[in-house]
Amino acid sequence: MSQPVPDPLPTPPPVARPDQPSGDPAQPAPTPLPTPDRPENRPTPPPSGTGDPDPARPSQTPKPANWNYSGITPSEMTRFERDLGRLETALGIHEPRIRQALSQLHLDTSALTALREMGNWVSSKRPELRRRNETIQSMTTTWGADSPDMIPFDESLYNRSSSNPDVYAAAAQLAETAKTGKIDEKTLAELEKRIHDPAFATTLMHALGATKFREVMDRTVNGDKSLTRLQVALSKVLGTASPRLDANWRKEFTSGLKPQDHQALSKAIKHGSFDSSFLLQVARAIDTQDRKSTAQGGAALRDFHNDPIVDMMEALSRNPAAAQDFFAGDPTALQHFLTERPTLNGKATVGKAVEAATTVFRDHNGSAQHPSRGFTSALLASNFAKVQADHLLKGGKSAVPASTSALILAAYIPDINYAAPRSGLRPTGVRTDGDPHDPWGAEFATDSVREVMKYAFNEDPKTVATLMAAQTTWADRLLNRTAASGDSASFTGAAKQIGAGFGLITDATGLAEIATGQRRDEVQEQKIKEFMAVVNTALAIPQTGGWPITAGVVGAWTGMIEDAAKTEVNKNQAVYDANVAKARGEFLATQLVAQAMFNHGLFGKDAHGSLSFRKPDGSLMTLEEMTPEGAVQHPELTDYENWLLDDHKGTIWKETRDELSKAYDRSFSKYQGGTNEEKP
Repeated sequence: MSQPVPDPLPTPPPVARPDQPSGDPAQPAPTPLPTPDRPENRPTPPPSGTGDPDPARPSQTPKPANWNYSGITPSEMTRFERDLGRLETALGIHEPRIRQALSQLHLDTSALTALREMGNWVSSKRPELRRRNETIQSMTTTWGADSPDMIPFDESLYNRSSSNPDVYAAAAQLAETAKTGKIDEKTLAELEKRIHDPAFATTLMHALGATKFREVMDRTVNGDKSLTRLQVALSKVLGTASPRLDANWRKEFTSGLKPQDHQALSKAIKHGSFDSSFLLQVARAIDTQDRKSTAQGGAALRDFHNDPIVDMMEALSRNPAAAQDFFAGDPTALQHFLTERPTLNGKATVGKAVEAATTVFRDHNGSAQHPSRGFTSALLASNFAKVQADHLLKGGKSAVPASTSALILAAYIPDINYAAPRSGLRPTGVRTDGDPHDPWGAEFATDSVREVMKYAFNEDPKTVATLMAAQTTWADRLLNRTAASGDSASFTGAAKQIGAGFGLITDATGLAEIATGQRRDEVQEQKIKEFMAVVNTALAIPQTGGWPITAGVVGAWTGMIEDAAKTEVNKNQAVYDANVAKARGEFLATQLVAQAMFNHGLFGKDAHGSLSFRKPDGSLMTLEEMTPEGAVQHPELTDYENWLLDDHKGTIWKETRDELSKAYDRSFSKYQGGTNEEKP
């Protein structure tokens, strides 16, 4: 409410003349006009301490009102609005009566139009005044501390807030936080109540403005607990508003950054759920600012304990579409973040973002000219393996955890099987010769895959189980599909492929290179445990899950395999000569071939015979079931191994088994000239 205009100065009371009768009202004495012998009657000036005979006199005119200032005292506004209501009522009652009376006397009533217009004006203004009063009361009672005094009222902010009291109060309080770095507890609590309200969130972003919002977020970067709570709340509010924010708001938010402003941007996207295009634009702004040198306006020093790239990657990991567009849209992105831009505690978050970009979207839609998201996923996976392998071969440290490498390779295990028996010279790209019913596949160079696996297995031996389980699942799927087709050549070709895949993975473990009797370190012991756990339980791994492999599927495998790895029999397996690992890998691959042939009647009469190593449902016993813990003899294993050596004439068994064995052996690096060869 504007300041009232001061009343004029009071008129001095009239002075009575000496000859005026008692009781007559006083009349002002006339002031005589000045004449040459009667000078103008001037008041005597006060004595001057400066010796000036005519010093300047203080002005009797009040200072003009500050018309640029608005303020509201809630209690006064309440009374004022109530009085206006009474006036409105009085006008509404009496104006018609007066009009009627004048009309009956045939008098002009046109002047009464002013009264009616005044009533209409009061009626229209009362809601506006009431709304403004509610806005100030919202600030002082709901969003902040109560105050009996006049509260400044920002008309511009009120308009940007769309006359919403809560938005106005939140924006005013947050603007104060940008100045002071402090946040009122009531403001914080009220903001947290509204983080999922799209209308509130969007209006607040426009009321506060992109630059001011960034300034508030900057205050939270190294803030206390309250400011950290504010950071979380504002990030979620921004996420809620993000689909509705226009291009101008987004541009202002991501441009004109000072050296450390990308920290504020990263905090702004750290916690919420964002529109993909909005998140991508902010992530690119953070990346661009992070890559700038000091001369270009970048930060002089990086705070690796408060790294904006880590927060950015965390946000991208929760939005696979944005993550994929981020890495695919910039051909330097994978190279930069895998080899050039280290993080102190960000391996896991960088890894999750790369996983999201490469493994979430899997399809066989589109083409090279019009790539689908599944096509782009495969291309990024191919590039990942190449960049990662080249970096590791140069002695670099992985920027992502071993689990990320294992998950990406597991998701593309069919393509690893395809690459394993081939030259290893294939360029990066997308496989266009795969089964159209399967998702787009990635082109891999065999040695690149071997190097990435080898590093992952050494860094985290549990990844051995991830890749072996993925290989088992794919082998079962491929063998049963080709067995069902009735095409013997296709089935034998599939057996060669999965044999090469098992050989490549077994070779990457490095277990076959350990000399018999050589003392093994802790990592090697753990790799043997994980490897044997899969071999012993592989046929029990659920084969009915969906394809392709996802992080959830890998997690389910890992839990089952870990339980198997803890059993006493597998602890004992760890003391076997390491060369047993090579034989066990081939054992598992051959067992999967046999199971597929049994499933589809390819053994003829043997398929229906009574065999000690076949269970009532027709499935083969696992190695763990053939060699139960504590047993001295293993008749089922003996029967099975004798059965394996039989050629089973009249079937494709011998040819398939032999081709698998040769492919398995050829996949070891001593045949490939790879990096895993034993040095003289």
